Amino acid sequence: MITISTPQGKQVEIVLERELCQPVDMGARVRAYCHLHGSDHQRSLSINKMTGWGHCFNAACQATVLVAEWNRPVAQRLLHVHYRGLTSAALLSYQGPHLPSRPRPYVVQPLLLPLPKAIPAWQQEELHILQALDGQMRWALAHSQRAQLYLHERGIPLKTARASGVGYVPSALLDRPEMRKERELLCRWVDRLLFPLNSPYGRGYIGRSLWHWQPGMNETIHKELLERPGGPKRWIKTNPAGWFSMEFEQLPDTIILVEGAFDRLTLLAAGFQSHQIVAVVGTALQVEWLPAQVKTVVLALDGDDGGKEASSRLADQLAQAGLRVRVCPLGQTTWGKDWNELWQRLGQQSLAPVVEALSETRSA
Repeated sequence: MITISTPQGKQVEIVLERELCQPVDMGARVRAYCHLHGSDHQRSLSINKMTGWGHCFNAACQATVLVAEWNRPVAQRLLHVHYRGLTSAALLSYQGPHLPSRPRPYVVQPLLLPLPKAIPAWQQEELHILQALDGQMRWALAHSQRAQLYLHERGIPLKTARASGVGYVPSALLDRPEMRKERELLCRWVDRLLFPLNSPYGRGYIGRSLWHWQPGMNETIHKELLERPGGPKRWIKTNPAGWFSMEFEQLPDTIILVEGAFDRLTLLAAGFQSHQIVAVVGTALQVEWLPAQVKTVVLALDGDDGGKEASSRLADQLAQAGLRVRVCPLGQTTWGKDWNELWQRLGQQSLAPVVEALSETRSA
């Protein structure tokens, strides 16, 4: 066990799997006696098997723990921040002088973490077909006046969208006789802009419906139209989903995290580098997905109440993982609640807070 303090002053206990005391598999979580305060009466230590993060619910302990083997990227990042002179191998093999002196029934056989949930066959086939049509969807975007008008009214140049891998699924793409089977499976993707997504489990897509959109129709009116009974979902995703970003290994040491796909396109249209911007597009922020080279995250989320709550929660989550965090506030104004809405109304000046936040991380 190693006790470290994050740059924000939070204390985290990094433990090895074999240090867990009489663990019991409870499905998504493991419960164990807390070897930190020596509990013998109840398993007060609860650990998420997918993330490795855990918490002791004993009122006198309240420890935050991370099981190193279950989340090696975050464990190594925390250890490097706290012990810059040691290697990861040396740190993860460290036993430490603080283990209890009396014998404990540590884990003998490793606990097997669950594999990702099985993807239904129809979703696997859907994703496979979309991937096979990727080139044709990109071609369709470059030749669809309707899709280009939509991008134009949101202030996104066609060149920016194409460089980001955005595609479009017109009805004509699936109307060909040889596409009859594919049309049955992909009918829910017709008349959608598709954005490529990256995740550790592979590449996926998220699609934004243009159903019944007409030039001059703003987002509020179109959203209300889509939410009427019988309308398609505004956004749909494949399984697996992921983030709208560059490949993870291409991310730099400082990234800007935004909520929506159009927020990312907005920042790219304004001149930010493509590898800098990550849009979570409704997928939970999995800190363990971030590669080791990422050290700083600028949170540039929406300005509504949901965005503010998410900024606070994610700032704490990222800080616990040892990353530097800079929150870039977007005040909710009459001009809009997200970067794309502000961009449409105010242009380049709307992104001044992002530029300032990014500059501050470089000078810190």
